[in-house]
Amino acid sequence: MRAAAFLDLNGTLVLPVRAGAPSEYRPVPGALAAIRLLNHLGFVCPVVSVQSRIEKGMFSEADFRSWFGSFVADASGQGAEIAGLYLCPHRTSSDCRCGKPKPTLYHRAAGDLCIDCRRSYVIGDSASDMDAARNIGSVGCPVLTGWSENALAEGASPDYIGHDIREVAAWIASRERSRSPNPVCLIPRQDVLL
Repeated sequence: MRAAAFLDLNGTLVLPVRAGAPSEYRPVPGALAAIRLLNHLGFVCPVVSVQSRIEKGMFSEADFRSWFGSFVADASGQGAEIAGLYLCPHRTSSDCRCGKPKPTLYHRAAGDLCIDCRRSYVIGDSASDMDAARNIGSVGCPVLTGWSENALAEGASPDYIGHDIREVAAWIASRERSRSPNPVCLIPRQDVLL
């Protein structure tokens, strides 16, 4: 069983949080470096995302998946390996089974990728990300590049708050290093941090 860093997309890996088309999304500065660091530490990094604009008809699931495939390929070209997309295309108000903070997509990723959720982290920008972390027994870490100020106002109780995903990844590296019986294995190479 492997540990994962379950990654939210909008507001965590890409901005703007709201987009009229997937082509408008741009990586948050430092996001790919953060994924490289997490990969180097041995974490598998699936993306769990709610894209309600699909059900609203703002763009199609096919268009979104095509953009995401290009995003993953670009990330991989820069040494940041994303383990796949676990997508809820429904409105947040709908009573679907896959929306956050329900554990469905996280459990699906765990089954597909042999993930132990109890050794894993959820990095996101909303209260639903932090609630999902609690629901699957993972450590929740919000970033402040998206909706997290609202999430914190709603009473989410995260384990660590980072300005952005790169700061959270550095905290995870430090935490894992202190917990490891062989910390030398968890000291990232300098080029991973660039």
